[in-house]
Amino acid sequence: MNDARLRERRGPVRLVNGIPYSNRATTLSLIPGAAVGEWLHEHRALVKGRLLDAGCGNKPYAPWYTPLVDSAIALDAAPLEGVDVVGYADRLPFAGETFDTVLCTEVLEHVQDAERAAAELFRVTRPGGTVLVTVPYLYPTHEAPYDMRRFTHFGLQDLMARHGFEVLDVEAKGGAGRLLAHYVVLFLVAALGPLTRFGPLRALLALPQEAFLRARKTPRRVKGTATRISLGYMLAARRP
Repeated sequence: MNDARLRERRGPVRLVNGIPYSNRATTLSLIPGAAVGEWLHEHRALVKGRLLDAGCGNKPYAPWYTPLVDSAIALDAAPLEGVDVVGYADRLPFAGETFDTVLCTEVLEHVQDAERAAAELFRVTRPGGTVLVTVPYLYPTHEAPYDMRRFTHFGLQDLMARHGFEVLDVEAKGGAGRLLAHYVVLFLVAALGPLTRFGPLRALLALPQEAFLRARKTPRRVKGTATRISLGYMLAARRP
C-alpha cells in the first residue's frame, strides 16, 4: 500500500431535496461540491443500470447514485474501506462494454495518462451508456504528488470527443464570484490551522457558505467569466 495515496477524502454527501451537497462534517469548503452536486442532480436521468465509480475515494456520492442504479462497483487507487477494486482509471481492470454509467469525479487530474484514461472510460462503457466527468481548473494543488494537470472546458471536451464520446454538455463550477468565495474560505482555513478540527468552528465556517449557496444555485453556463475563470468544469457524454 502506498501511503501517499491515502489522501484526505470527503465523506458521504448530504442529500438536500435529492441534491448531493458536500457535508460540512468532512469538507471545509462547500462551494465546489455544491456546483458538482447540483449538476449531477440535473443529470440523474443518465444514471442507470450498472455503474462504475472510477476514482471513488470514500465514495461520497454513493448515497446519491445507489437508488438510481441496479448495481455499482467502486474503484480507487488507494485500498480504502468500501473500495471494491483497487486500480487506476488509465488501466481499468474490467472487460469492455461492462458499464451503463461511469462516474469520474475529480480524477483525471491525478492519473498518469489522461489520454489513456479517456480511452479506458470509452472501452468499458456500453454503447448508449454515459459518462459523467468533473475536473478542477483554477484550484490549488492537492493530493500531492499525484496532481498532474488542469483542464480548460475546451481541453476536457476535446479529450473526450477524440476518444469517441458524443459530448452532451459541458458546464462550469461557477465563475469569478464562486472562485473568490472558495479562496476566501481556504485563506480562513489556513489561518485557523488545527483549530478547524473543532466541530463548533467548522460549523461557524459552514454557516455563511450555506447561506451563500442557498441564495442562488451555482451559475453553471460556460459564459462570461466562467469561460476564463472557474473552479472547474463538468462534462456529460455518451458512447454512440
